[in-house]
Amino acid sequence: MFSDINAESTRRLTEAKSLVLLIKNEDLMRSLNLDSKVHKGAFFVLLYGALEYTITAVVQRCISILNKRQYDIHALKPTLYSLIFHKECNAIMDARDKKWTKRYELFSQLGGTKIANIEDCLFPTSIGNIKYSQLESIWNTFGITHDVVTDVKIKGRLAALADNRNAIAHGRELASVIGGRYTISEIECIYNDINTYCSYIITVFEDYITNEMYLIGH
Repeated sequence: MFSDINAESTRRLTEAKSLVLLIKNEDLMRSLNLDSKVHKGAFFVLLYGALEYTITAVVQRCISILNKRQYDIHALKPTLYSLIFHKECNAIMDARDKKWTKRYELFSQLGGTKIANIEDCLFPTSIGNIKYSQLESIWNTFGITHDVVTDVKIKGRLAALADNRNAIAHGRELASVIGGRYTISEIECIYNDINTYCSYIITVFEDYITNEMYLIGH
């Protein structure tokens, strides 16, 4: 169910890894007159892209699978209602003088049979780069019982990855300035940790679907 996402995630991670290998080859860098600091900065952009692809792809796949299985909403964990009733929740927020009518229209749907149908494009977290708080929101919405991270240091890795990528992508800092703050050893450690974490994300969602952890009582 997620093998294609795993393959595409690996492709993107491999591109980031190629920069790590290039930076390590100091002789080649000198012969090509390349600045390793620039490449270390660019590394964060590629690695962040791999992470963002992985989490957005598994969320969309998970939603697609739930829609295809056509569950009655009463069989699903109530946390998923925030996805199922996305339009209704927005209608309540924008209703003003019709707020009580909109509340009735929403909650009256809980009394009978209703097949869950979630918009494929929904990504249940706040706007912004992917950090721990965004991932925690996704876990909470789907009712995932696995830990968001298995190692507390990943929180710091996620924050640094997002902040560095953002600074470079939006022109606030040069890639060479960002890259100059890190040694090649540190770059390798960051890559290994995020690579492992991307695999963890896919495994968590595979387990969520395989073991039907979205159902009440699971």
